[in-house]
Amino acid sequence: MKTVLVTGTSRGIGGAIALKLLESEFNVIGTYSTNKEVAEKLVAENPNLRMLQVDFSSRQSTLKFISQLRSENLHGIVNNAGIFEMDQLNDLSFEEWDRTLEVNLTAPLILTRTLSKSMQPGSSIVNISSTDGLIGAYDGISYSASKAALISITKSLGNTLGPKGIRVNAVAPGWIETSMVNDEAGQNAKDTNPMERVGRPEEIANVVEFLMSDKASYINGATIVVDGGGINVDYGLKKESGY
Repeated sequence: MKTVLVTGTSRGIGGAIALKLLESEFNVIGTYSTNKEVAEKLVAENPNLRMLQVDFSSRQSTLKFISQLRSENLHGIVNNAGIFEMDQLNDLSFEEWDRTLEVNLTAPLILTRTLSKSMQPGSSIVNISSTDGLIGAYDGISYSASKAALISITKSLGNTLGPKGIRVNAVAPGWIETSMVNDEAGQNAKDTNPMERVGRPEEIANVVEFLMSDKASYINGATIVVDGGGINVDYGLKKESGY
């Protein structure tokens, strides 16, 4: 069985990705930051899942984590772990900015650069970005910036690792039904989305599974938007047209 690293697997999108890959007969190494109880429960329920603790906001913790994986023969990496801070321009904390970029951008780059050295041709790396990385932000400036940079890094890594037979792609989810989406935000997303609903974590996991498979063997450096078409909507035009 092939082994895949999926970061941030104790909940939400990361949890759905891990379970989907387990169903597809991968061994999965997952990570959690603080929720040890949930991690242990997932391991007890899934014999091909191994969970390791790491705090990606700490460079030292990330490097220590990587040292635990040096003997692993990884077929793929899913850089999913991320954080979101509600920051606006005038009250933006640069401590929060640094932490957000460390988790959302720098840690995926460090993991990819180090672990890809021992990966074989046919391997696949998937970065979980966001539609926030394709548009401007009002709240969450640091998050939006980190996800935009992650899309750019995906292209660069696809260029440099492609000749080695290692594909690197990104998935940009829109509004997804997770603990990060409150009722008001979810309703706003439904009102503006052509499909009139938010997405499910499993719908992101399906795309990741495809990118991990040989069916995606010629997809490299791409960003796949999974948002029900929401990014295409001009809300003003929609309202004016009576939809």
